[in-house]
Amino acid sequence: MKRIFQSLVVITFIFLLGRLFQLQILKKDYYEVLSEKDRLRMEIIPAPRGKIFSREGIVLADSRPSYSIFIDPYEVDSSEINYLAEILNISKEVIYKKIRPHFRIGRIRRVSFDAVSRVVESQEKFPAVRVITEPARYYPFDNIFSHLLGYTGEVNDEELKRLKGYVKGDMIGKNGVEKQYDCHLREKKGVSYVEVDAMGRVVKRFDSPKASPPQRGMDTYLSVSADLTLFVDSLLSDFSRAAVVAMEPKTGEILLYYSKPGYSANKMTSGISLDDWDSLRNREDAPLWDRIICGEYPPGSIFKIPTTIIALRNGIVTEYTTFNPCEESLWIGDRYFCCWKKHNKLRLLDAIIQSCDIYFYQVGMKMTLEQLVEGAKKLKFEEKCGIDIPGERRGFLPSRDWYNNKYGGRGWDRGVLANLAIGQGEVLLTPLQIVVFFSAIANNGKTFTPHILKEIRDRDGRIVLVFRPKKIDLGLSSFTVKFIKKAMKGVLNNRKGTAYGSRLRGITIAGKTGTAENPHGEDHSLFVSFAPFENPEIVVFTVIENIGHGSAYAAPVTTKIIKKYLSMK
Repeated sequence: MKRIFQSLVVITFIFLLGRLFQLQILKKDYYEVLSEKDRLRMEIIPAPRGKIFSREGIVLADSRPSYSIFIDPYEVDSSEINYLAEILNISKEVIYKKIRPHFRIGRIRRVSFDAVSRVVESQEKFPAVRVITEPARYYPFDNIFSHLLGYTGEVNDEELKRLKGYVKGDMIGKNGVEKQYDCHLREKKGVSYVEVDAMGRVVKRFDSPKASPPQRGMDTYLSVSADLTLFVDSLLSDFSRAAVVAMEPKTGEILLYYSKPGYSANKMTSGISLDDWDSLRNREDAPLWDRIICGEYPPGSIFKIPTTIIALRNGIVTEYTTFNPCEESLWIGDRYFCCWKKHNKLRLLDAIIQSCDIYFYQVGMKMTLEQLVEGAKKLKFEEKCGIDIPGERRGFLPSRDWYNNKYGGRGWDRGVLANLAIGQGEVLLTPLQIVVFFSAIANNGKTFTPHILKEIRDRDGRIVLVFRPKKIDLGLSSFTVKFIKKAMKGVLNNRKGTAYGSRLRGITIAGKTGTAENPHGEDHSLFVSFAPFENPEIVVFTVIENIGHGSAYAAPVTTKIIKKYLSMK
């Protein structure tokens, strides 16, 4: 028995010596590498995204320090996840989604200081968890510029397939300027190497040829005025839904881009819950809807200007043409078409100044549908304007086939043309299309591609990109331009003009009122104008939804905007 015991001791001793020889001699290099791997750690150094500035140099989008938690999906265990979920007050499922096996690293952003403190205090319980400070996007004016700027968010699976250079967890522009110029605004992360102890705490930092410094994104300067936008926000404080866009006709620069209501860009960037997202999507006032480039409105009496141009081109009217006098209504087909007041007999100029519907009903019925629609297309109304913001729509012009499919060949008559001629019915335009068209009118028939970018500068302040607009030519004769501008001048400066009450002392303004019928409630109030008349520097279009006549609401707001802008200059 004693010999058996001694033999077992000897065998055990020989086994231990062999194992020790294997670990210390045969696999020395292998375990040194593992030890180095545990001791040395590569750390990603975040960098801030490029800033976005207004025309005046006011910061519209910046970055602020924020706490994030990094989780190694290959090292973390269920006990760590359970405890982490308790500290962060989130479900375990949320964390598991962040650390799916194909993720290189799991990340939980915008963690509170209290939660971070508890994680750091209990670091021994979280060997696979690190706390870092990284820049988070911040919008000082939040919802006021939300449609212009957009927001950032984590790159999704579809974007990873479509775009190069992104990995899970990266932030990317989701809308507006943030999306349009993401490749310039985007930062370049740095890499450093550190030595850590058994608890995962950094004990030493050292240089490495593989290390690289972080680089912040490039700064973007916009043509949009922050001061003018904030002024407009105060003007429209009593209205729940509106859009205002202003353009410099000689350059195409967008001076004002305001869509109300907006949404909280800061909340969207930090990560909005599914319930909050559904609430935003289903709200009746549609805060996610960019009314400037996506809002398709009946242009109302503003469309009498394009109707006039088309009629002049086709020889249907001259400046001296008269029709049956306006007696407040006109029998067309099987019903009366009304005007907003009695105007008696008018020539073309006064019909525009006084916005007589009866006159333009008769102009429309002198045309064919093809003349009206094709004429509108020549004025660029069924084209995108080409603004450097994603998501622009092209409006809508109905065709004969469209009416035949909808109503049947005998289901519609010349009353359709009467309605279209005054901007009602099926014709739909975006605010951007309207402001671009009237910018061309203000600039004698020509303008430029609308754009919100002035320039992008690199980290050393050098200009690396400026927007190069293309010329837009409506092909108008000098007579037509002069006649239209004279009529629009009369709208504000003739005593019978529909916007006479909104004229300004010392500034000659030209404009056109519009009231768009709304089947869901009160009419929309519209107004477009430019100034100074002799040498236009700004064109403004305003639509205030569900409020009433253009002359009563949109016109006075618009002329105040013009006065403010010219006084700022």
